[in-house]
Amino acid sequence: MTVRGIYGRTLTTYWRHAGFLILLGAVVFVPLSLLDVLADRAKEIDTNNVTNVEFGALIAGLSAQGVTSLLGEVFYSGAVALSLVGGARERPTLLGVARRISYWRLIAVDLLFALGTGIGLDLFLLPGIAFFTLFALAGPVVELERAGIGAAFARSARLVRASFWKVLAVLVPITLVSAALSGLAIDLLPELAGSNFLSDWVGEAATSMLLSPVYAVAAVLITLELSGSRLAR
Repeated sequence: MTVRGIYGRTLTTYWRHAGFLILLGAVVFVPLSLLDVLADRAKEIDTNNVTNVEFGALIAGLSAQGVTSLLGEVFYSGAVALSLVGGARERPTLLGVARRISYWRLIAVDLLFALGTGIGLDLFLLPGIAFFTLFALAGPVVELERAGIGAAFARSARLVRASFWKVLAVLVPITLVSAALSGLAIDLLPELAGSNFLSDWVGEAATSMLLSPVYAVAAVLITLELSGSRLAR
């Protein structure tokens, strides 16, 4: 596995499966982006001037946003993994993917991964980056190998250990560049189209649909490469 090779295969695979990845992204991120924008607007409400019922509804809405966003990311990453796994003669349907995803295991993995990375970055930058790199494949491993939570983290560490710097050189830059481009697009669109609810929604949904597949595809390709599995053609 080479860094250049993974970047090249990521772009090639993205292009080959772009229709499915973007369609799936639309199904997942368009409604979730709507909830995100509604929640952002709700945060601007002066809570001193709302009733108890309205305040309760606001809290419930924000909580629902967090849960549905997490499920959306889990669904998307799982769908990408299942779509690219070797041995599949044809790309699975959205319904078929939804039925096969290990939701609860992926949710637990996502929470633990985010928590560990966040703590590492907040306390010491390098340990956070190391944690991110070492366990970055835990999510794809859950779907590709049907592993449990602890087994997925252990398996990710074993796969990454011998190719640590290569995995870091692929996934960390993709994460940073995607975040920068997403932030730039979300900031520029309101200036071009006017700052309004629709432009915020379109900007967030579009950037998620176009940029999220890059990291997901790269992580899945690395997992397949290091585990000796084959990519579906």
